[in-house]
Amino acid sequence: MNKRQYKIIEKLNEKGQWITGKELALMLNVSDRTIRNDIEAINNEYPGLILSNVRNGYCVKKDLLIKSNLIAKNDIPQTAQERCKYIIVELLFKKNRLNLIDLQDEIFVSEFTLKHDLKTIVKTLDNYKDLELIKDGNYISLVGTEVSKRSLYRQMLASETQGDFVNINKIAELFPNLNLIRVKDELENIMQEYDYSIRKESYPMLIIHVGVAIERMINANYIDIKRKHEIKETIEYLIAADFFKKISSFLRIEINDNEVELFASLLLGRRAKEFISSEVYSKLAEEITAMIIEGIKKQYDIDFSNDSFFQNGLNIHIQNLLERLANGIAVSNVYLNEIKKNYPLVFEMSIFIGRIIEDMVDIKIQEDELGYLAIHIGAAYDRLNTKRYYHAILIQPNGRMLSSICYKKISDKFGDRLVIDEVTDYYEDNMLERMNLDLILTTVHLTSNLTIPVVNISMFVNSNDEYKISKAINELDSRRSRDLFYSCVKELVSDECYFYNLECEDYQEVINIMCDKLYANKRVKSNFKQSTFEREKIAHTSFNYGFAIPHPLDYATLKSTIGIAILKKPIKWGDYMVKFVLLLAIKDDEKNLLKVFFDWFGDISDNAMLMANITEAKSAKQFIQLIKGKDA
Repeated sequence: MNKRQYKIIEKLNEKGQWITGKELALMLNVSDRTIRNDIEAINNEYPGLILSNVRNGYCVKKDLLIKSNLIAKNDIPQTAQERCKYIIVELLFKKNRLNLIDLQDEIFVSEFTLKHDLKTIVKTLDNYKDLELIKDGNYISLVGTEVSKRSLYRQMLASETQGDFVNINKIAELFPNLNLIRVKDELENIMQEYDYSIRKESYPMLIIHVGVAIERMINANYIDIKRKHEIKETIEYLIAADFFKKISSFLRIEINDNEVELFASLLLGRRAKEFISSEVYSKLAEEITAMIIEGIKKQYDIDFSNDSFFQNGLNIHIQNLLERLANGIAVSNVYLNEIKKNYPLVFEMSIFIGRIIEDMVDIKIQEDELGYLAIHIGAAYDRLNTKRYYHAILIQPNGRMLSSICYKKISDKFGDRLVIDEVTDYYEDNMLERMNLDLILTTVHLTSNLTIPVVNISMFVNSNDEYKISKAINELDSRRSRDLFYSCVKELVSDECYFYNLECEDYQEVINIMCDKLYANKRVKSNFKQSTFEREKIAHTSFNYGFAIPHPLDYATLKSTIGIAILKKPIKWGDYMVKFVLLLAIKDDEKNLLKVFFDWFGDISDNAMLMANITEAKSAKQFIQLIKGKDA
């Protein structure tokens, strides 16, 4: 099989359900006919592996896939940032050199994709003076000092905390091969013995440093730089020596004096910087954090004021950001495109935050830094949104004891999303009339013309049942965002501001034409176009699947409108070729529509078929019908 055919199997396996040939063709950028030929070739080599259906498309038989050993479980990186991390981790912990040809086969990517990933890694390494990705024929290697390699890995792991820097358990999950909680406990015990403490906000990053150092030492990579002799006379050196002696008793590492001195200097440095950080950056960071929380509430009607995790994590991040800005240190963010694609509203808020910080310190903030700010906002936004509950009944006619076991398992697993209002032995249609239900869970077969979803589960609630309940909740989320968006968009989209087969040479021409139409219909203020172009200068509003969502930085609108343009031919817009454009014009007193729109867009951004159908809508009416349809 060729790489594309492996990719087809991977996509079918990842989706876990039927995918049409058209969707696969869009995902892989090939024709429908190519997909049909590839499916036939796969089934010739592995008979019956892929099922086909005229209406539903294709799906993979899981049992045959497992037997074939074609795809290893959960170890193939899927996104660009996952591949970049995979390559760096391979070079840091497994191999000194990687064969590029073998690497393509391992992660199922083309030579072009791999070259793009390597460019991203090289850009990341620009922030480390003595780190370099060396290419020698078909091999690559990572060259540089041990200190810089650890710094690179720490930065990667810090990004993966998703803004949750105060959660030690979250940090521990980043080290699956190391019992970091035990290591952390040993460090705390030794510090307590010496009556020693550091700033609480510094502690999570200290634990990440410890985890990275131990992982590197387990793989026989040690620091080779000695510190000044005076450091051995400090209390930090005694703590570091006792700490390494303790952990070496249960981990496969040798005690190395250079490592002891490095850790001692780290403790000493944090103590020495405590006064500077507190006086110079801490107060300003607190002030900026308060302005951000107030600003987001005013600008987007989203309230983070009760989220202490967000406030503490953002405060620490801004302190570090202020230090980087003051010292002219730039960072690279391999997660940037994924954040912009999956969390467009979150990224918009990070741009808003960036403007607040820029106004305070009069220094331009780069797009990569905005992406890291978005990680904090995204984590807080997810926490805020998970407070949406759904109401259900549980039909369990097997006695009170079994019913209570079933109820408890569901409540323990889904209590943050699902409320079981009643446990009953039977079902009657009038239950829908007297209860505001979103879901019916039942351990017995139920036949009725119901208007709400029914999930059949076993009385003991196994892992398959949990998957079905989770899937039902996700579908309710999708339906909610679709219905809410439809109720809004039907009033915002009209043929007056709808362009089909619009011919333009560049994105500037598209924005000019669409804005002029809004001016002609007296829907926007005079500064609307200028503000829209200013927003594009900060970061292009284009996305995967050929979409762009231009909009102004400010609420410069007289009548809320969504202008739509389907281009006759795709144009270059930032990093993507764009065919479909949504121009957002939202009034200040209707700012909630922004949240509704971006929630909907984030929810359907991976629905390749819907995206393809939308780009073929010839009128505002057809577009609205697609949004209303069950596949939206």
